[in-house]
Amino acid sequence: MSTMMPLDQFQQLRHVDEIIEMAADSWWVYRRNIGFNGALSSTARVVFFGRSKAQVEQWMATV
Repeated sequence: MSTMMPLDQFQQLRHVDEIIEMAADSWWVYRRNIGFNGALSSTARVVFFGRSKAQVEQWMATV
């Protein structure tokens, strides 16, 4: 007996986020896209910045 699941029910990763502390009160979230071949983009873009790590983590939890 086998169990089959349709492919459209899988959540595929489209990007990877990285939190970087630029200063004591400056936290940035960089995003790199993942290509169809699974490779990370060589360029990153800033998608959010906050004044504390907690603020950035709270934003990431809502995305």
